[in-house]
Amino acid sequence: MSPLALYWFRLDVDASPDERAWLSPEERARAARFIVPMHGRRYEAAHIQLRRLLGRELGRPPGAIEFAFGTNGKPEVAHSSSLHFNLSHSGDIGLIGISRERELGLDVEAERPTLDGLGIAHRFFTISETAWLAALAPAARIRGFCRLWTCKEAWMKSGGQGMALPLDRAEVTLDGAAPARLKVQGAELFVRELDLLPGYCAAVVMTRAPASITLEPAASAPAPAKPAP
Repeated sequence: MSPLALYWFRLDVDASPDERAWLSPEERARAARFIVPMHGRRYEAAHIQLRRLLGRELGRPPGAIEFAFGTNGKPEVAHSSSLHFNLSHSGDIGLIGISRERELGLDVEAERPTLDGLGIAHRFFTISETAWLAALAPAARIRGFCRLWTCKEAWMKSGGQGMALPLDRAEVTLDGAAPARLKVQGAELFVRELDLLPGYCAAVVMTRAPASITLEPAASAPAPAKPAP
């Protein structure tokens, strides 16, 4: 089993011209299409960090990283079939996971007090998940829903199918201080909730537990100056 490396970072930063030059024409065009300029800057910041981290992992300049699309359209690195990654961002926070062994899915979400989480749960979650959420005090439901959602979203992203999968196919169990559990049609997958910043929930899902997990700020991952020999 190989380790799982997780990196979180802030999106409310301005990229330098050199960093923006790492982005592909397609990435720059997509960033420019956002109606709200702030959203375009966040997209740029997330993809710059992704290129920085993958470049370090592969020993390549960030601007030389090329992407392809695998099963179900999930992005993958064109240079290495054994390197898996996933990217998520919400609010001012981004999260990237990198694994050398198997696919992963992750999600980070900012808590949204105005969201009708219980109403969404009644429509799309399992009976037991909805009952657990309904039993919480109203103030606690905001985070409770966020925790359920990130575990489910991470599961959907792990296979690249996203919202094409029914949310109630996976059942998340949150029981006090015990670690979260995730079952899909009776089969248990590895799920780990992540402690990032106040007001955010995050989770990662894999088919099996990795050898180890590290979680650190992405700022500690400098880009390589040149390709590895």
